[in-house]
Amino acid sequence: MRLRGMEVIMLSRMKTLFALLTVSLLSSCMMPFPPLGPQNPGADVAVPMQLRAGTPHVMASINGQRAIPLLLDTGATLSVFEPDVATACGLLPSGGGRMQIRGVHGTAGASQAVMSTMDLGQWHTTNVRCLVRGISSFSSGGLGSAILGMDHLRRNCSFMTIDYQRNTVELGFSRAFQPTRGVVTRTPLRWSMGMPVIRVSSGGVTWDAVVDSGSTWGIVINQSTAARLGHAHDGMGMGRGLVLSGVGGSVQADQVGARTIQVPSATLCGESHPVATLYVMPGPMRVGSRFWQGTRLTVDFRGNALWLER
Repeated sequence: MRLRGMEVIMLSRMKTLFALLTVSLLSSCMMPFPPLGPQNPGADVAVPMQLRAGTPHVMASINGQRAIPLLLDTGATLSVFEPDVATACGLLPSGGGRMQIRGVHGTAGASQAVMSTMDLGQWHTTNVRCLVRGISSFSSGGLGSAILGMDHLRRNCSFMTIDYQRNTVELGFSRAFQPTRGVVTRTPLRWSMGMPVIRVSSGGVTWDAVVDSGSTWGIVINQSTAARLGHAHDGMGMGRGLVLSGVGGSVQADQVGARTIQVPSATLCGESHPVATLYVMPGPMRVGSRFWQGTRLTVDFRGNALWLER
């Protein structure tokens, strides 16, 4: 099983700018989690959303404790917590073995745990499996310190809508999703390692990309794809003082070739976007929240589709 986690972008003085989701995690000795309790409230649940560094966050109470902001991360399989956050929330070990988190800059350990209860708006849910990092990768209460992944939502919801226009998140349980406004596109998606994946193309080159609300970037590609697009070495660097830091360590952006390129157009979600900027970076290819800004984005768990309303 694979899970993804957070990486933080910093300047040379290590001042956090925004969060970037780029990390893959591999499990070892995965043990069964406690059985799920009643999970379906019947009616839809809508909760306020706050954009922090351009990424969606919702307030949730874990184990009856004071509500905290969770990064709503479509690019994460399981929910992940920093050690101090886990302690404050009273997260319980699940009895499984430790896991090895593999990031783009190295590896780190994590323990399996379970949220006895999670209250998200009017949705009260129990026995939510999660991971607790062995060593802190982010500042206490900072971006990436508490991540709500897709596993539990996919198991229990029919759809999830992230409304970047009205700053709300809607969870459907009993009904199928129906679009309500604007120009609507519907794109098939598939699930890879618990993450939603769509097709993106430009100039006759096509690739798979994770729908990644946890990333502040837009369309992110790797070096190999940049070369296939005819941009093996050109583009604009992201600054000599920029440091990519997260699970597994830190690297200078210029040392890993992080840069931006422009292509005549990029096609995804049934739409062509002229003069598109692509980000060449380490980690999985993805489409982050910068691209989805101003839209109503719905992951249709039941229909395996991505809906976009503008």
